[in-house]
Amino acid sequence: MPVALGNVNWRGVKNDIIAGITVAFVALPLALSYGVLSGMGAAAGVYGAIFCGIFASIFGGTKAQISGPASAMTVVLADTYDKVGVEGLIACMLVAAVFQILIGVFKLGRFIHLIPQPAIVGFTNGIGILILIKQYKHFMDSPILALIVIAIMFLLPYATKKVPAALVALVVGTTVSMLWLPANMMVGEIPIVVPQLHIPDFTALDLWVIAKTGALLAVLGAIETLLSSLVVDEMTNTAHDSDREMVGQGIANLVSAGFGNLMGCGALVRSAVAVNAGGRGRLTGIVHSIVLILLVVVFGPIAAQIPMAVLAGILIVTAIRMIEYKESYVMSSASKEAQLVIIVTTILTIFLDLTTAILVGTMISSFMILISLGNSYIKEYKIDCEGLEQRIKSFTVEGALFFGISDTLVNTILKKAKGADIVLLNMHNTAIIDATGVVVLGRIKDKLKAKGKKLVIAGLREETFEQCCKMGFLDESDRGLALGKIPEAVDYAKEYAWTTPSPKDKKKKKDKNKANNAPDVKKPEAVGVVAGAVTENTEASTNQSEQK
Repeated sequence: MPVALGNVNWRGVKNDIIAGITVAFVALPLALSYGVLSGMGAAAGVYGAIFCGIFASIFGGTKAQISGPASAMTVVLADTYDKVGVEGLIACMLVAAVFQILIGVFKLGRFIHLIPQPAIVGFTNGIGILILIKQYKHFMDSPILALIVIAIMFLLPYATKKVPAALVALVVGTTVSMLWLPANMMVGEIPIVVPQLHIPDFTALDLWVIAKTGALLAVLGAIETLLSSLVVDEMTNTAHDSDREMVGQGIANLVSAGFGNLMGCGALVRSAVAVNAGGRGRLTGIVHSIVLILLVVVFGPIAAQIPMAVLAGILIVTAIRMIEYKESYVMSSASKEAQLVIIVTTILTIFLDLTTAILVGTMISSFMILISLGNSYIKEYKIDCEGLEQRIKSFTVEGALFFGISDTLVNTILKKAKGADIVLLNMHNTAIIDATGVVVLGRIKDKLKAKGKKLVIAGLREETFEQCCKMGFLDESDRGLALGKIPEAVDYAKEYAWTTPSPKDKKKKKDKNKANNAPDVKKPEAVGVVAGAVTENTEASTNQSEQK
């Protein structure tokens, strides 16, 4: 049991401290790399990780999340730096921070989920490719050194995952450079000083460019942060506050950019490392930043000798892992629409800009589901469960299942399914199911399974069933039920409920039989069931016609 004094969980405090120390060693090489990639220098990356880590942990809405500079955002920062310089970049980051605070204050975070999944996959792939392209110069400064780092990054996790591969690659690469392979380009000195407040002169800048880029950075940061928050929720069985998270990120970025450092967002890999190390509270991110400060003070002079080729190797591996190979293949195989959106968004990210890529990807997805996307809803039909060991609930999805209502559908079904052991989902009246809708069906099945519930899907069209099979959550053994009508699914569910009692009911029945020596309840005679209702009365007949 956790040791507590007053309201303080000291075991939780200890775990948060250990997790904070662990994730700091993962964050250091990444912060150095992103600082260099942005064009503002390694110091801006490290101090950005420190500021974001502290303030996002204090004010954010995801307790166990670690924030700091991230790959996708850094690519946009680097492009902005090339166009408008340091003053313009800081101005863009400050505007982005204000936008993020406004997103949280006006509760607009939920609209971030309107960006379809294929578009997110596409621009993620494009950003990964851009990082690879941008590292060519530094890679060529010392190719052998960079290849050594890449080999360590790929091979070390097969031997052990207790030590961060990026940290080992950083130390080994720098040591090899000092003793054997000297490189020309180095990180340079990281000043051990308190960063000074720096507010740019907005009147000397192109305000339209600043506002447009600031909005892009705000949205991109929100996407990465909220996606990371969802993963942290899954890992810790918690629920984050999206609006508070956006306010917290905005405050953190306002402070970090105001002192001339990189802005950041919720970092998925670092957050996962922290959670796996036992971190559950806000103290994890704060300790991570304090340890980063200590590392800069102690190892600052050594960090100046880190070759750029070493950081290039780390970023190359980061970029290769960032590209969504499996997701792209699975979604493209399941849907031509998703394939088109992924390809177009990837190409536009590489050759134009991220803003255009996201807008075009979203527009294509919207157009290809025929504009009439709304009006999906769920209707429940009662199932007679008398005499059955498990409870059954039946739902019909009416209208369209698409990316705009995916989160709503998942949450509604999970809420309505409370008290049920078996959930029937009738898709016969669902006119449109896009790629994200198919993903949502798989997500519903996984979430119900995690709660010990069984999902039975019926009424799918052949095309949608094939997509579900390619996604991996249905197979040929499900064909009869998935393509069949709801009465067949109801009969199957009743048979399953009779022959497979829930653990709770099984224990209760065993105890009762043991105490009373009572015989087993006889299996009830099957009655005709249509659309999730027993056809023994007028109300059930009405349900039958509605289902049809």
